[in-house]
Amino acid sequence: MRKRTRALFISLCSVSLIPFFSNADNYQTSVKCAYSHTLGDDAILMFDMPGHAMWHDFFGNIATDASSTYTTLRKTPATTCTDLADSSAYWTPSLRLPDGTEVRPAYQKTYYQTVNSIENPLTPFPEGLQLLAGDHKGTAPNSQVNFLCNDDKGYSHSADRVCLPPSSSEPIQLNIAIEFPTCWDGINIAAKPAGATHKPNAVYADKNGVCPSDYPKHIPKVNLNVAYLFPGLTSLDLRTVQLSLDPVMNGDQRIEQWGTIYTAHGDFINGWAPDAAKFMTERCMNNNYDCTSYMPYHYVDPVADTYVSNKEDSDKNFGTSDELIVQGDASNASESANPQKIILVKYSIPPVPENYPSEQMALFKYNVHLYGARTTLSGAQTIYIYPTTNDWDENSLTWNTRPICDYKTYSRLYLDEEKQYRDFDVTAMVKKAQQQGQQQISFCISGDTNKKGDTYTFGSRNTHYSSQLTVVGIQSE
Repeated sequence: MRKRTRALFISLCSVSLIPFFSNADNYQTSVKCAYSHTLGDDAILMFDMPGHAMWHDFFGNIATDASSTYTTLRKTPATTCTDLADSSAYWTPSLRLPDGTEVRPAYQKTYYQTVNSIENPLTPFPEGLQLLAGDHKGTAPNSQVNFLCNDDKGYSHSADRVCLPPSSSEPIQLNIAIEFPTCWDGINIAAKPAGATHKPNAVYADKNGVCPSDYPKHIPKVNLNVAYLFPGLTSLDLRTVQLSLDPVMNGDQRIEQWGTIYTAHGDFINGWAPDAAKFMTERCMNNNYDCTSYMPYHYVDPVADTYVSNKEDSDKNFGTSDELIVQGDASNASESANPQKIILVKYSIPPVPENYPSEQMALFKYNVHLYGARTTLSGAQTIYIYPTTNDWDENSLTWNTRPICDYKTYSRLYLDEEKQYRDFDVTAMVKKAQQQGQQQISFCISGDTNKKGDTYTFGSRNTHYSSQLTVVGIQSE
């Protein structure tokens, strides 16, 4: 009989969680996914054979089972991950203590990382790509698997250690970090493709991020970190920790098998929304940019963008400019004698995600995502975005021919002098435009009356740091 599963009804905010293993360039993103469920299933090595695999703890897509594919993951995309664009399936073997108690993980955090993506550009994950890491038959340390306890002794490949609680009020925490291959053969989606050679579909790059010639597609590193908490334990000898192995099957009866912690391994089926997978590589990692916050479910570049300037520039067109500049407050008629500059930007409206449960659908927002900063003085100030009509052309627009901005409807953005991507929440404006049957939406961006003379500069669509209209879904941890 299986021992009871230890329930970890403990507030994650009440303990000091230890950081995860992270080893790559700065150009990365991450996603945190709560534990979802446990099944004796494996959709990679025992596809369509429910109950025949070792006990696995699943994270991410809540419908993952023995028959999961990219199609099923996207058809039922509900996920435990903080970024709703990630409906991927992640799973690892179940963990058992020496007394037979099975402990479910609290969550996993996966870092998507890169090494030398400038010299060796990344390819976005193809739909449904399967990856395997670790060795479910392992008997010794593995260079792709690391162990960490919250005892300030750091990560180690070796299980020859005893973990102690950091204080009388904090439980022992164990992290198991698993690094996945980073070079894909560019052909096979299945991790174990059929054929005489039985070669894997992915291998590891060298330390410089260079892939072998028969695995030419450099992909982001999936660095999976699983966190276990052990409230009540006074010590944890990693040499005594067990992980599940494939059972011996006697018909439909399972005879359970368990191995040492050296059998740690991970499985991954890519279920990221296509735009998110593309954004991760093409807009972040290959572009020297660290997207630590989120990946958009959808994104579109501007159909048009420019800025207009009053006074002596009132008849001048800036449609080919690499910069978009904000100055002054165009919403205040009394400011018309002062220098003013307004950004105009136009987008096609990306569709709303489908098939999520209503509580997750409600979390999706539309953002105008733009790169720039305050370029006069220092400190943070506020700028505003307003809806406007779509009847303008970036190649001919001037201050004197600009469309009318709806200054009664707005969103604000507080920004400082650090150049980075920032977001206006324009959800209400986009939804109103959709209700009116619009397929495009335009915005004006203007400054604040209280800060005369300040300018704010952003990248136009003529640069690597173009703005986007994004659809983003983030749920709390």
